[in-house]
Amino acid sequence: MAEGNETQKSETVDEVSKETDISRYFENASRTIFDEIVSPKKDDFFDVQRSTGSRIPDFELMTDQTSEFLKSSSLLGSERPEHGGTNDGHRDVWIPSDQTRKILRNVATSTAGTNFLDRENLTMPGLAVQGDMPNLIKNAAARFLGEGENMQRKVLTASDVTQDERGLRQLIQAGCYKAAINLSGRLLAVYAQGYGKINQPSKHSPHSLQLWYTRLALLTKLRQIDILENESKPFGNLDKPDMYFTFYPELYGTRPGSMASFSFRLLLAEVPMYCGKPKQALDNLYKVLTTVNQIIANFSGGFNGDGSRVKINPVEQEDALRLWKGRRSRVLISIANCAVSTKNYVLGIDILEKLCQSTDWTPEQLDALKASIGRLHLFLGDVATAEKYLISSNKKTTSGPTVRELMDTGLLAVAHNSFQAAYKCFQAAEVLDPSNVALINNMAVCLLYTGQLKTAVQLYENMIARDPIKSLQEPVLLNICTAYELHTTHCKQPKLHLLSQLNRYKGDAVDIQCLKLSLN
Repeated sequence: MAEGNETQKSETVDEVSKETDISRYFENASRTIFDEIVSPKKDDFFDVQRSTGSRIPDFELMTDQTSEFLKSSSLLGSERPEHGGTNDGHRDVWIPSDQTRKILRNVATSTAGTNFLDRENLTMPGLAVQGDMPNLIKNAAARFLGEGENMQRKVLTASDVTQDERGLRQLIQAGCYKAAINLSGRLLAVYAQGYGKINQPSKHSPHSLQLWYTRLALLTKLRQIDILENESKPFGNLDKPDMYFTFYPELYGTRPGSMASFSFRLLLAEVPMYCGKPKQALDNLYKVLTTVNQIIANFSGGFNGDGSRVKINPVEQEDALRLWKGRRSRVLISIANCAVSTKNYVLGIDILEKLCQSTDWTPEQLDALKASIGRLHLFLGDVATAEKYLISSNKKTTSGPTVRELMDTGLLAVAHNSFQAAYKCFQAAEVLDPSNVALINNMAVCLLYTGQLKTAVQLYENMIARDPIKSLQEPVLLNICTAYELHTTHCKQPKLHLLSQLNRYKGDAVDIQCLKLSLN
């Protein structure tokens, strides 16, 4: 019996991981401290919030998570990555508002083609910009280094791949997110949802909504806030009647549920956070949480998740509860991230403590949750309480300290302004994980704080030379360019070398401003 429980617990944790893969995609758009909860196999978690006004780089969590993002088939895949045993109806279930429920009931009981809804009851999205987004890295390389530089590497464009989901995957895999956005616009135009189509009626399908989810996620990644806000607005909270299968009986018969994935619903709830409206995002997320809790209550009673009094068998009930409890944890993590982004660490701690009460976490995930609580206490300035959480979450083993344990110890040393001690901790962790970009960055920052500027610059340069694809991340580039400016007044040439590296090894997604070059 114990072995069966452990298997179920592992499945539940896997479910949460699958549900939350996409959150890793937002790492560069909104700094959070919970990424390792999403992917507990990683031991390279480290994050202290940085002061944007500081001349000296700060400690930072930096992981190039493009590959992790791509592993999540939920972004583009037509097949759902969620719990394989879950009934489609239970997976797609959502509780519509009373008004929407009434309209859907009328559609289901009327003759096909006789229902004509007011525009206010329709979802009418479209592209907010015309034309393709430019590749600024390629343009800057041509300007500063000459046209010949761009012959060193061909960066994919939307026209270089197949005009379908496979092409989108290829572009994202190559780090060509702008090109992927461009291709998504072409594909959405097929659904009559291209430029100029906002507020124009059109039909929807799970495929079209998945394309929108992909596009809006990419816009979030690239911090294209104005476009993101305009293009996400028509979807509202995905409660219009045409967001449900039963609105299209000629296509889906009596199939229940929402055509939009749960991940898309969660993304739209979070969008205001990226647009500088965190309170609205929190309100949205708590509304989602309320509905999720009601769905869980309905399944717990042995009925369908939407509240219909149709009995389901115990096996389906168990699968559905496992899925939706995992989704509830995902919403709570989003709420905690939103709270942290507004520096509401008390709320973040409260949410994390509630998460700790769940029995569905593995010991490693539970330790990560407790470590995150400790870091929030550090942000509050309560070093003593933080130390208790961090030490309690780092259980010593006979094989010696892990990377995360050394990271936590280094973090505590930083809190005590003991940068030399912190450096030694990060250095010991780097021996265990020599390809960890965050560790090497933190070592370099410690060197900067102890006045060893030249050594810090060399450490950055060696890291980039050793693995340019992994190391050329925006926070690293910003830090090393700041170090160049502190090191010498003749810093343009090494910055141009970084530009050349970017042009050769990366796609089109890196913000060129991190090089701190004058583009005027």
